Amino acid sequence: MATTQGAAMSRSPAPIVIKNEGTRVVLSPENGAVVQLENLPRQIQLVSLPTTGIPWRVEILDDAGTSRWIDAYSRFAWQLDDAENAVHLMWTTELGLTVEANVRAPRSESHVSFEIAVRGTPGVMIDKVEFPIISGIGDLRTEAESILVHSQATGFLFHQPYALFDTEPLRRQGLRYSPYPEGYNGSTMQFMAYYASGVGGFLMRTTDAGGDLKWFNFFKSQTGALECSFMHQAADIRAGESLIVPYPVLFEPLHEGAWQEAAELYKAWAIGQPWTAQGTLVERADRPTWLLDEVGFATFGVNAARDRAKWLDRFHQITGEPVFHILGVNWPKETTGYGRGHPGGADDWFPARFSAENLATIKGNGDYWAPFEFDLLLDVGKSESDRVHANLVQLPVAKYSFDTYPFSYQCAATEYLPALHRWRDATLAGEYGADALYYDISAPNVIPACMNPSHGHPIGGGGWMVGAVAHMWRSTGEAAADAKGSHVPQGAEMVHELFIPYLDFYQARAEASPLSVFEADIFREWIRENKVEKIPLFAYVYHEYGPVRLDGWAKLSREIGDLFYWVASRVALWGGLFELNYEFSDLEVLEDLTDDPSEHYATIEARAFEVDPAKVEFVREIAKARVGYARPWLVYGTMVRPLEHTPPQVDLNYHLYNLDRHHLHFDEQGTMRVEGVVHAAWRAPDWQLGFAFVNLFPNEPLPIHLTIDPSRYGISSDQSVDIVLLGNDAPTNLFHGKGVADFDVLLPPRRVVVVRVTPEAVT
Repeated sequence: MATTQGAAMSRSPAPIVIKNEGTRVVLSPENGAVVQLENLPRQIQLVSLPTTGIPWRVEILDDAGTSRWIDAYSRFAWQLDDAENAVHLMWTTELGLTVEANVRAPRSESHVSFEIAVRGTPGVMIDKVEFPIISGIGDLRTEAESILVHSQATGFLFHQPYALFDTEPLRRQGLRYSPYPEGYNGSTMQFMAYYASGVGGFLMRTTDAGGDLKWFNFFKSQTGALECSFMHQAADIRAGESLIVPYPVLFEPLHEGAWQEAAELYKAWAIGQPWTAQGTLVERADRPTWLLDEVGFATFGVNAARDRAKWLDRFHQITGEPVFHILGVNWPKETTGYGRGHPGGADDWFPARFSAENLATIKGNGDYWAPFEFDLLLDVGKSESDRVHANLVQLPVAKYSFDTYPFSYQCAATEYLPALHRWRDATLAGEYGADALYYDISAPNVIPACMNPSHGHPIGGGGWMVGAVAHMWRSTGEAAADAKGSHVPQGAEMVHELFIPYLDFYQARAEASPLSVFEADIFREWIRENKVEKIPLFAYVYHEYGPVRLDGWAKLSREIGDLFYWVASRVALWGGLFELNYEFSDLEVLEDLTDDPSEHYATIEARAFEVDPAKVEFVREIAKARVGYARPWLVYGTMVRPLEHTPPQVDLNYHLYNLDRHHLHFDEQGTMRVEGVVHAAWRAPDWQLGFAFVNLFPNEPLPIHLTIDPSRYGISSDQSVDIVLLGNDAPTNLFHGKGVADFDVLLPPRRVVVVRVTPEAVT
């Protein structure tokens, strides 16, 4: 055993080193800082610049709710444990708190793990601990691009973050604070990765099945170097209590340097966790079949209280098959709108003001609908105001997020909101015939925390709040199903992994940027410059488990621009349900009819644009693919590695007018250069492969050469395969035989095609 205490030594002792076959970590013997962390097989150093500070800091809370961070200590000691291949570290603070950490390098594994506990002392309330803090991160290699992949808002890829991120302000630092679980401005999964493209790097993750509130941070610090840190929230803050983080933080080597490699390693763990225990969509008897099998696209925000039946009928005629309509927010008795207040207690909801013409048209066409509900927002100035006020969430003063969470949220961990929620939605399903329920500004959008001492729940955040929301949704779903006589799908704005079992669909906008704002807007400039990419990270890990992603933020006008096709193609080929959105702008002109802005629930500009027939045709194209020949992959499939190909670039214009007119980016117009072919790869439940493509060029067929090695996708090299080109036209045979297939494909302009690979055993 080796021990050092304090700094009263005449010369610096040797560094603390532990390693296994995959990873080597070197700690300072003077303060425990991580001074090296190496991917041994690829000889890549995570820490290549001077390090600063110690590897932890602790947030403490006073009685008024004000927090402060401490990182000073009076004594430091460490001990090596050769049997466990680990080092135990201990810092004693002047407040009497003791910070204890274990860093382990299991000999049978390739990762190193970091464990942390803060031992309490009387009178001190421990709120959070940040550990490990790893500073001194630069580019990983000079000959390969360094890339950060993060699950923020379901997945972003950052090119060269060392050059891209700035030391200030907060929004340009990168991901200084990314709370989990939080789907809007936070982490949707428990991992991030930093790698040199095509070389290797590091997967950084936690393995927490309990839903604890935590932060996955990767940013540029004031020193000018990159920094990686993990913050951990106390679930129940009490004076004198310890904060023992019940899960480790893992750093493990990546050998390829690809985001799919990181996602696959994480997925191997994630699909064994409670949130996937219900099985895949194709295995589930309770899956929402109409949403999965019948609906080709969706609309969002069509006026609920005013007659828009002719427009609803026109949407249906695009394919002649079912459409899913999430109607606007202005349906309750006490009408609601953006900036116009909300209903309060039970007396403010019914009788609802749904347009009878709208509901009759939807039903007559065989379409489906859901009411838009602000799930956690009740007006304290309306009915039951005392109870509504008493039930308000009290969020921490310091929230550590890009979002300020400005709304007055109701707490799901009490009796009041769940009871109102259950009654309201059972009424919507039973008396009004709602086919689904949609929750906006809901639990995935806000950190799962409440500090209100009068509610009877713990003070803090994490799994207990996630569980309360899950119980509320499940209870509501059961009541709605009883009222309607069948399953009523539930959806929310955004998602994170812990809510997979409870949501059938979710709405997002990030894949549409820069034709949208909201969760992607903090990276807007970088996205336009192709320095940051939205990637289908959540779909790669969880698509076959659900829920269905609604995305697009799209319009049918010519004025919106040709970037529409890039947005729609990515949504469709990444397994989403494409959405036309009418929250902040008019419906397109219908014959001589225009949408009356004065009747809208948002303050909108009067802009009666005509429908662009080419966009209508493309919506038909992707909808027919989803419910037809591409359904085994796009609805039920597992995303796999795409094929290597180098498409030409194309410049596509856009006009962002579906937005609050006071927003900074309202009426923004521009051009974005993107790859001229959108591509995604899938494996169907029967193991047939589907390689999907859309050629974004408007008029020119595009020849591409493809090389498919079935053995890369789990098909034996001894098996023959049939390769067929599928689309809305007749199938075309491309290849039959064993081994690697090389062939040319001519991609028609703005059409979906799927190259299907069928192993011999599957007929």
